[in-house]
Amino acid sequence: MRVRIPESLLVEVWKRQFINKEALLTDKGLEVVYPGRENRDAGPDFCDALIWVEGRGLLKGDVELHISPKEWQHHGHHKDPNYRGVILHVVLWDEPSSYDGMPVLALYPYLKKPLEELEQWLPSQEQPCSQALGEEAIAGLLDKAGGERFHLKVEQFKGELAVRGAEEVLYEGIMGALGYAKNKEPFTELARRLPLNTLKGVGEPLLLQTLLLGMAGLLPSQRYIKDGREGEKLEEVWESLGIKERMEGIKWKFFRVRPENFPTRRIAALSYLLVKYGRGLLEAMEQLINQAQSYRELETAFIVTTNGYWANHCDFGVETRWNPSLIGWGRAREIVVNILLPFFLAWTEDLNLKEKILKLYQNYPRLGENWITRYMEGKVLGGHNPKLVNSALRQQGLIHLYKNFCGEGECHSCPLAFTF
Repeated sequence: MRVRIPESLLVEVWKRQFINKEALLTDKGLEVVYPGRENRDAGPDFCDALIWVEGRGLLKGDVELHISPKEWQHHGHHKDPNYRGVILHVVLWDEPSSYDGMPVLALYPYLKKPLEELEQWLPSQEQPCSQALGEEAIAGLLDKAGGERFHLKVEQFKGELAVRGAEEVLYEGIMGALGYAKNKEPFTELARRLPLNTLKGVGEPLLLQTLLLGMAGLLPSQRYIKDGREGEKLEEVWESLGIKERMEGIKWKFFRVRPENFPTRRIAALSYLLVKYGRGLLEAMEQLINQAQSYRELETAFIVTTNGYWANHCDFGVETRWNPSLIGWGRAREIVVNILLPFFLAWTEDLNLKEKILKLYQNYPRLGENWITRYMEGKVLGGHNPKLVNSALRQQGLIHLYKNFCGEGECHSCPLAFTF
């Protein structure tokens, strides 16, 4: 009789690779080089896995987990474009399946321990940081981790500044921040296809929107959708420019993205920012950060509002509630903390300005929450006072711990593991 187990246990087995890898390689000609990072959003369970398969070589892609192979079809994954990148369907039991279009790996024969033992063992190994720590110790660890994350960004900007112009590096950073996690990569690609130097002197939002949306592959005709007058205006201008090369529209993510954050709307916001700062972005931002007396002044520089088409549209032909804020306080704050401050610390030689930037960062208020900060607050704080994470610095510390330890299954190396 088979033991009934939750899929969450299978997730833990795969994440921690609690399997006999030698037998797997011998029997299946398959080696798990990297199981992937756990995906807590919509889509496959693990992303960016590396799997070596005999006769096919090294494959990179997503991994989906189920108890039974039949669940692939039952859940409609074979029809869902978000699962096109799956290279391996990992299941517990090897059962006949009516869908043979996806490579399937049954883990049960390769488990290192019986299922009953795994159910007891894995949860106890999962969260060493859930043990009781003093609030002072947690606060100190988060401050340190937040500082490390900030300086890693500074070093990354220094590397980019060594090979590219400062204004382009800043522009690309802001573009990436407008894309959030899901659209950061296509926004970065768009910045490289349309560098700031190319757009300087274009003072009309309509022309900028045409260039940006057209190069992004997001105009209505490029996506085979229909729109009224606004789309037609942009299409006419794009046609007159005679530009042939562009991005593929499929690169942009709309699925499970809030309508207010759709890439079309963020690109519209960018056009207004470029009208405001496009002739001298670096100079304007340097002056801003030198003269600002508070974090609020920095954020104000990135607020974008409009009364036009995009005030009540999230995409072409898709109306939404009236919302004139194309970039609000939350996104502006993220840009300041994640781009503006680390960029200028990397770029400037002014010691007074460096000191001011560090002070701003260390005292910056909390940013908006995301799934990582929510997850890590529960994992790290446990029953402690949730107000302990009272700054952007400590939120960044949570993200740093997740990306470097929790998300990689490196609990034994985490600094929290050495505090009790």
